[in-house]
Amino acid sequence: MATLARTMPQFGLLVVLILLPMEVLSGGATPRESMPKITQHIMLAAPSTHFVSLAQAILFRGAGFEIVWPQILALVMIGSVLFILSLRRFHKSLSSLA
Repeated sequence: MATLARTMPQFGLLVVLILLPMEVLSGGATPRESMPKITQHIMLAAPSTHFVSLAQAILFRGAGFEIVWPQILALVMIGSVLFILSLRRFHKSLSSLA
């Protein structure tokens, strides 16, 4: 998000508009099963959803790696994609300054 915003106030607004709904809909405050199906499917693209299910499985059920590996894999994949996209945007913004 920082590569999209030009100023800190813009970044603050992006945080409010993107991160807050993402955290509320991740399943930590309310169960994902009570949400509409379309919201459940959309939120699978958010890393916080996978982290919440991973943390709940470990904390509440004592799940081992053989149970939570799909969530870990999803987190690694989402993180890698977002890292590559932000790195490209950062390089583009550096090249436009030079």
